[in-house]
Amino acid sequence: MKSSPKKSAFTLIELLVVISIILIASSIIFIGGSGGDGAKLSSSQRIVSGIAQGARGQAILKNTATRLIIYTDATGNLDDDKKLRYFGIVYEDIANAGQWFAATQGTYLPEGIYFNAVLSGNNNWTASTSTMQIDYPRKSSQSGSSGDEYYYYQFNSNGTMATGFDNDWLVLQAGTLKPGGGGALGVVFDDVENEGLKSGLIFRRTGTTTPVNDPADIN
Repeated sequence: MKSSPKKSAFTLIELLVVISIILIASSIIFIGGSGGDGAKLSSSQRIVSGIAQGARGQAILKNTATRLIIYTDATGNLDDDKKLRYFGIVYEDIANAGQWFAATQGTYLPEGIYFNAVLSGNNNWTASTSTMQIDYPRKSSQSGSSGDEYYYYQFNSNGTMATGFDNDWLVLQAGTLKPGGGGALGVVFDDVENEGLKSGLIFRRTGTTTPVNDPADIN
């Protein structure tokens, strides 16, 4: 008497093995797709959002103006490591207008991600028109001639933005350090591989921030 053929089916152990393989493969795909400059850009956006809220909180806590500052490297005091990726917070001395103090030691964005001053600001203002000199993180006067140059976004003492417009933009983008005139390094954003790697924050007049993740919304 012939034995009846066994039905082909997965056992519980085989199913668990298959599921495990799928989960491992999915993890590898997720990690690979989240790596590189895309992950650095997302991390940078979160870092800057935290710094902005820290500056706003300092303004309310100390009842004085504060600024989110960004190293520009525009005065000849070259520090390529800080160029457009070193952020900090300063607050104004209530008793001495124009005298600013460091509220933090400063924070670097991940390597390869930079502040794009050309795309930042609003329709009537660009970040490059708002700069201050300061020997950060040491004390320095805004009107002093010493210290490095920084772009800044300012918060009023009540936590609102010191702007006459509804929104200001702060744009971050993947970039590349390349030699420019005189051999000095400059950040280049127009490489093809960097065009879509940009994100931003909208600074509302109320002092809150809104993330912008779609590169098509940034121009």
